[in-house]
Amino acid sequence: MHNDFEARLAVRFPRAVVMGITGNWAFAAGTVLLALRRHNPALNADIIVFCDGALPAEDARILQELGAQLAPFTPVNAELTEEALSVFSPLSLAKFHCFDLLRQYESVVWLDSDILVQDSLEDLFACGPLGLALEDPEFSDPAGAKPAQINLHGPVQDFNGSADNLNSGVIVFRNDLPEPEVLRQMCIDFVRRHGKLLRYPDQAAFNALAQMLLRQNSQCVQLLPQRFNAHPRNPAATFAPVVHAFGAYKLWNDGLTATCFPEWQRDYARWQRLGGSPYSGTVENAEFLAGGAFSLLTGLCGTIENAQAAIADMQQKLEVETRVRARLEAVVSRLG
Repeated sequence: MHNDFEARLAVRFPRAVVMGITGNWAFAAGTVLLALRRHNPALNADIIVFCDGALPAEDARILQELGAQLAPFTPVNAELTEEALSVFSPLSLAKFHCFDLLRQYESVVWLDSDILVQDSLEDLFACGPLGLALEDPEFSDPAGAKPAQINLHGPVQDFNGSADNLNSGVIVFRNDLPEPEVLRQMCIDFVRRHGKLLRYPDQAAFNALAQMLLRQNSQCVQLLPQRFNAHPRNPAATFAPVVHAFGAYKLWNDGLTATCFPEWQRDYARWQRLGGSPYSGTVENAEFLAGGAFSLLTGLCGTIENAQAAIADMQQKLEVETRVRARLEAVVSRLG
C-alpha cells in the first residue's frame, strides 16, 4: 500500500469495508455502495476503494461523495496467464492489502464488485479471524461443492485440491489473525511462484492460505454462512444479505439475471442519475430488461399455454390417426 495513502487515512472507525475496481467498473462499486448505505444506515466503518489510474474524475467524485476513500493500487508483479488476465482484473489482488489494514482496524470486510447487498452486514464484522464462504454449491450443475483444484491448472505442493473450494468474493479479516503482514506476503509469494498454474489467482492464494492456517490452528479460519455469499442460482438468494454473481453472468451483462434482482437495477439507475458512468459492454438476453419480472412471468405463462395447446392439437391428431389406422387394419384383416 502506498505510504501517502496511509498518511491520509483518517481512522474514524474500528472497522473497514474494502473494494477494488478498475476505471471501467466504477458503476459496479457505486451500485454496491448505494445499497450498502441504504441497508446499513448506522454503519460505523470506513469504506476504502482501491483503484487504478483509469478511474474517471467524475466517477471518483461520486464515489467519494458516497463515503469512499480512494486508494491507488500498484499491481502485484506476477507472471499470470493470458486466460487469468482476460477474466480477472489485477485489482482482484488488492484484497491482499486487507492484511495491512489490520494495523488500523479491528475488522476488515472485503467485497467484490459483482455483488448485491440486500440487508445488514453487521454480523460479518464479528466473523474470523479469517472468514470465507464456500463457493455456493447451488452454482454447480448438479448442485454440490466443487474442489479447490478448480483454481489451478495443475498440482501445487501442499495444496489440497480435493478440499471444498472457498470463494474469495467476500472475506473477513480480524486483527487477532496471527502475523497478518506475514500472511499477506505468503499470498503474494504464492501468486508469484505459481502464476502460470493459476486459473483464479487470488482465490487460489486464499484457499492455500486457509488450508495452511487450518493445519496450524483450526480456530483461525471460519466458514462464513452461505447467506453472505449466495449465487443468483441459489433459491435462498432472494433473501440473502449478499448475492454474489460470480461467473460469466453478472447483474449488468445479462438481462435475465438483472430481471431477477430489480433492487440492483434501481441502484444502478440511481448511480447514473448521480452522473456516474454506465456499463459500456454487451448485454446478453437484453430483451428481458424491457418489461421486467412480470413481463418475464407473463412470457413464461404464454409459452406454457402455447405448449399445452400444441400438445392438445397433437393428441387430437393422434386420436384421428389411431382411428384411421384401426379401420385400415380391419380392412386388411378382412382381405386376408
